[in-house]
Formats: sequence, structure tokens, C-alpha cells
Amino acid sequence: MVNKRVTDAIWPTPRLVRAARALVGIDQATIAQRAGVSRKAVISIEGDESDTMDYRRVEVLHKLQVVLEDEFGIEFQKATKSAGAGVRFRDPKAF
Repeated sequence: MVNKRVTDAIWPTPRLVRAARALVGIDQATIAQRAGVSRKAVISIEGDESDTMDYRRVEVLHKLQVVLEDEFGIEFQKATKSAGAGVRFRDPKAF
């Protein structure tokens, strides 16, 4: 099988997923269990700084995003002209 790579913008970036996980205070094993993936997959995703990503990794990235957004109330923000990309709690009263 051909190793398909996603070349479109990867969103959220692995760095933002790592930051979001730190913001909510959970470890890699916890998010892995909640997303239904292995801890090794989380380690691989969070350490990936490339501009392209294998489609399977993109699927794992999406699972992590869903857990962070739906279970922990995280909001991923894209960069604008005046600010860089980031993460925050959706509910201002969460912190």
C-alpha cells in the first residue's frame, strides 16, 4: 500500500496539541486512553514537527483534538495578522 501523506495545513499542529494537553493538566497516557490510541502514538504525534504527515497520524491527531475540545473544553485558535496560533479554554470560567 502506498504511504499517503497529507500535505494540506495540519490543524491543529502537534505543538498545539501538546500545549493543550499541558493546559488541562493531563498526561500522555490519559489522553491516549480517552482517544482510543496508544501512548506511543501520542508521543509520535506530539514530536512530529514536519510539514506533512501520514494520513494515519492525521487521524490520530484528529482523535486527540476531539478529546481536548469535547471533554476538556479546549479551543484551538488559528494565527491572525496580529497574533499567533494558540489554545485556550472555551469557557472563560474554566480556569
